[in-house]
Amino acid sequence: MTAREVVAALFVDLGEGREIKHGDRAGQIRWDRLPRARYECLRCQAVEVPDGRGPGDVARFVASIRATHTCRATSAQRAA
Repeated sequence: MTAREVVAALFVDLGEGREIKHGDRAGQIRWDRLPRARYECLRCQAVEVPDGRGPGDVARFVASIRATHTCRATSAQRAA
């Protein structure tokens, strides 16, 4: 059996919103608490958050952060 190492953590809060049922904005979401996310790299101690504050910004961040994060730890730090 191979041991696995946790090297990062992704925290996601889906927020709290309600669909507007009537009027000009019917079908849209009224956000009481916007979605948010945070990525923590345990190797280099970096913390990253989405650039924007909307649900689309959080969704793009979650979908791409593992591929886009550049760990700043050196190989010596990783070995320690």
